[in-house]
Amino acid sequence: MSFEAELQAAVLSALAAEPAIAAQANGVFLERPARATPPYLVLGPMLSSDWGAKGIAGREVRLTVRVHDAGESWSRAVSLQGAASSAIDALPRQLSGWRLGSVVLLRARTGRDGPNGWLGTVEYRVRAMEG
Repeated sequence: MSFEAELQAAVLSALAAEPAIAAQANGVFLERPARATPPYLVLGPMLSSDWGAKGIAGREVRLTVRVHDAGESWSRAVSLQGAASSAIDALPRQLSGWRLGSVVLLRARTGRDGPNGWLGTVEYRVRAMEG
């Protein structure tokens, strides 16, 4: 399995296991579901690039988690963003032959998603070396 697939599985597992997400969200998905009721989280497509050195394979992966919510206040979306960040920050540093060198929050944003919804986003950079 590729590093990207391993990372995707680890992030999905970490998000689903995070107590605050399990208590407040109606699921964690790879694509925006057609019939899910907010709030829910979506792990977006990952952007991967080479981050290796001479003789050592490495990857830099950008990943985004989106929190979809409804309601008058953005407080639950912000709470779920924080829980998603906590889950990603706590990823194991060893994933099937890959060692995570850094897991860094690049940006977080919360805003309106239509007239009755909120969209919270957290974007991370993960750098890893094979070994």
